[in-house]
Amino acid sequence: MQGASEYRCSLFLHHGIPHMLNPLRKFFRPTLREQLEAGIRDALRLYAERHTSPHLRVYVSTDLVKQGVDPTLWARDEAEHLRRFALQWAEDNQVPRTGLRIDVVLLDTKREFAFVKPLAVELPDAEEPGAAGSAVPSAARGGRISGGAAGAGPDTAVLEVISSTSGAKPLTVRGELIVGRNPEGSEVTGLGDRYMSGRHARFHFAGGRLYITDLDSRNRTWVNDHPLPPHEPLSLSVGDVIRMGSTRLRVARLGEP
Repeated sequence: MQGASEYRCSLFLHHGIPHMLNPLRKFFRPTLREQLEAGIRDALRLYAERHTSPHLRVYVSTDLVKQGVDPTLWARDEAEHLRRFALQWAEDNQVPRTGLRIDVVLLDTKREFAFVKPLAVELPDAEEPGAAGSAVPSAARGGRISGGAAGAGPDTAVLEVISSTSGAKPLTVRGELIVGRNPEGSEVTGLGDRYMSGRHARFHFAGGRLYITDLDSRNRTWVNDHPLPPHEPLSLSVGDVIRMGSTRLRVARLGEP
């Protein structure tokens, strides 16, 4: 009887109505909040090993926000929920809680993704992030973002402008720099290029090396005339040329001058 039962089940799956199982799949699929909480837990474990105060940044594509919900209000409420969740988990697992910070950043991209990034935690290069998901990518060290060529230091790079229709100035990457069409508070440095996406690309350091990641931009990011796959970091060297929209940059300096 058991064999017959198994046969009927497999027959149903093969010849029956697969779409009838979709509600069950949706029921058992983790919610976005559950995925983010899992990412928070994984990231906090890194701080537990290093005994440092957690600073997490949560990236979520706008497509994952329910229709009819204000994205700004959603990001604020979700950040507060995740902060409370992190505080409780940290208390239960002896992770320092003083100064704990969680930022939620919404990205307007072509595909759905969400991930949690721990800041100010050095990870091996092998753990550099690939495509999104609810995984915890490698963190660049959190740093101030600025334009204008300043003196370089460790985990600092200077990007000179080869060509720009908007008169963009040289950029200094200190830890991390997100560039896009227009400035968005302290998160995005705007280059004034109408052919760039709102959040076009991210420069960041990991393991003492400079990486660039295309953030699923409409016109893509090009390095030495080769297009980058979205959300796949590429290591940069002095002399590499980056094209975003009509703006072309060259890596002029890495580390100490």
